[in-house]
Amino acid sequence: MIFNYCKRLCCLVLILMLAACAVQQKLEFNQVTDLGEASRDDFMKSLRWKRFKIAASLITPEHRQDFMTTFGPLRDINITDVRLAHLQPDADGRRFETTIEMDYYLLPSVTVKTFSFDQTWVYSDGDGSTPKGFFITTPFPEFP
Repeated sequence: MIFNYCKRLCCLVLILMLAACAVQQKLEFNQVTDLGEASRDDFMKSLRWKRFKIAASLITPEHRQDFMTTFGPLRDINITDVRLAHLQPDADGRRFETTIEMDYYLLPSVTVKTFSFDQTWVYSDGDGSTPKGFFITTPFPEFP
């Protein structure tokens, strides 16, 4: 009789442990997903407010300088809107593809143009020179 209680108790403990592991994985997935959303929003806000160094910090080091070479000297650019046009996340939540649209005009012209570009964001666990977080791994396209 005591043996049956021990058996049931062990089964209950095993079920609770498995449930706890599933909950932990779900929490980690949500944290990574939230971090990806925050990184994407930070990049778009940084572009909108012409904080190009902050936007560049969300690009992998090998593509960061090309971005700064393009946007650093653009003092006459006025960005009126930056928006997410398309988002395609992977099932694991550690990678997603976006299409961003940026409305802008370059003085002395007052004609608003739209620049559309694709990005691949990948989660890094923080190794060596790259800190933990999401980073754009694709080179920034040539600005018109």
